[in-house]
Amino acid sequence: MNPRSHPFGLSPRSSPGPRRPRPARVGQCVALLDDRFVAWLSQRDCEPGSEPVLQRRGLGRLLGRLLFDAGIDTSIKRIYWYTDRPDGMLCDEQIVRSIGLPSAETGDHEPSVLEAWGSIERDLQALSQAQAFDLILIASDDERLTAAINEAQLRGVSVCLLADDSVNDYATLCVEEPEWAALLAQADRRLVVRPTDLIDLRGGSVRVGADDALAEGQSAEQSLIEEVVRAWWADQSDDARDDLRAALQVSPGIPQDVDRALLLQTRERFVRPLSFNEKKIMRECLRDVVAEPADLDAEVGAL
Repeated sequence: MNPRSHPFGLSPRSSPGPRRPRPARVGQCVALLDDRFVAWLSQRDCEPGSEPVLQRRGLGRLLGRLLFDAGIDTSIKRIYWYTDRPDGMLCDEQIVRSIGLPSAETGDHEPSVLEAWGSIERDLQALSQAQAFDLILIASDDERLTAAINEAQLRGVSVCLLADDSVNDYATLCVEEPEWAALLAQADRRLVVRPTDLIDLRGGSVRVGADDALAEGQSAEQSLIEEVVRAWWADQSDDARDDLRAALQVSPGIPQDVDRALLLQTRERFVRPLSFNEKKIMRECLRDVVAEPADLDAEVGAL
């Protein structure tokens, strides 16, 4: 072979230096975004029900930049925004799906987490059946979407999930959040979002009186979670308590059998699945209860 030749027609002396690879071009994308989950991604330390209200203007450009930085070059055709706190704004190429609002007939509120899941699932199924988009971007931590995502993938659609940086330690996530880990594993790609990535979305306004209602709801949810955890702990034998204490000293992750039992009991009390933040509160509450002195255990048992 001629030493001056190059398989791609380049002279060895003119070979380019290392370059950042250009993100792969993907066809059009549609985004299905749960307002509360995106808000939680922007502020991880917020309590359930007190997530910040986000400013939707520029949301498409922001998502496009995040996708591009992750190696996906695509155009976001439309955004579906699922929220129980509509902001009254009109944004181009954004469709607001109002969820958990008072019924026109009864005035009762439906559980927003259930309605969010149902709305996203229905739209995901319709979009995948139409095969109008190459990529569907989803922001939700509801594990019940796993089957619908699988169905979309079988129709040839790629699915990308927004996630927090806990996905970087997937082994621990599988122990502490097995259902969330399974949902993330189903996706073709996972897009890690840092709070600083969403800082431009912070702002906006909420309905009059909404802050007080959210604060009351959050306090009631925390109290109910603690009640379930303490009742479960009171039912455990001394040996079971000692085993759990020993396990938590070795690893902060909640043993799977304990986690499932508490999730089931809490789900029954809430009459719905727990949100990502509520699961986190439940586990932190259990760790606090386990760490309490033994004399408090006796008092709880006496009650």
